[in-house]
Amino acid sequence: MTYPDDFNTPAYPAGKYVAISRFMAVSVMVLFFLIVCLCGVILWAKKSQGTSPFLISISPGGERWTLVSHENHVNQMPVYFVLQESVLNKFAHYWFTVSDNILENGAVWSGDCSRDSDECRTEDTTTCAIYCDSNDAVYGNFKKDVLPIYEDMESNDAAIWRVASVSARPVDFRAITENGGTWRLTVHVDTDGVDTVFFGFARVGFNPIEYPKTMGYYISDFNMFRMN
Repeated sequence: MTYPDDFNTPAYPAGKYVAISRFMAVSVMVLFFLIVCLCGVILWAKKSQGTSPFLISISPGGERWTLVSHENHVNQMPVYFVLQESVLNKFAHYWFTVSDNILENGAVWSGDCSRDSDECRTEDTTTCAIYCDSNDAVYGNFKKDVLPIYEDMESNDAAIWRVASVSARPVDFRAITENGGTWRLTVHVDTDGVDTVFFGFARVGFNPIEYPKTMGYYISDFNMFRMN
């Protein structure tokens, strides 16, 4: 044997491959851990996008805090929810609109229809719109308390009211069912160039026999108050 050439042999020939295998194994584990952490961050960020607002009432002395309202974030709305919201939106527009067309106003405000008339059951018309979309008590209040004011504004002031926006939200989302529920409304009305805000509550009822035109939903109670 020739020294040192024949003696230049490693003590552990497989050591290099073992080291490489160990390095790759540790690298894969670290990469896997980072992927798991990234997935957790993505899930947390997705859940953080949904808000769940609530109101807290504080007593004058600061002794007691009370949870007034809490609405869970909901990703999907049931069909009956959307239908009721649509009926409320249209009804608020009819209630707070004073057009410059006297004949158009008279048609919308009229109660000279019946529950069995085509205007209330099949026709796509605004004739008797308030009457057809509400019960007798709601229309009776409109005719007694609101209509005289509108007719006076129409004839003496040539007033023009246009609804700018309607916000309808349930008082309690869980209480809105296929049979109706109670909603709170905020309506912004352009009253001759002035933004007038009305706030109040409405209740939606359900009677598919008398109100087929609105899929059975109608306004069973409507109370609005001017805020400015």
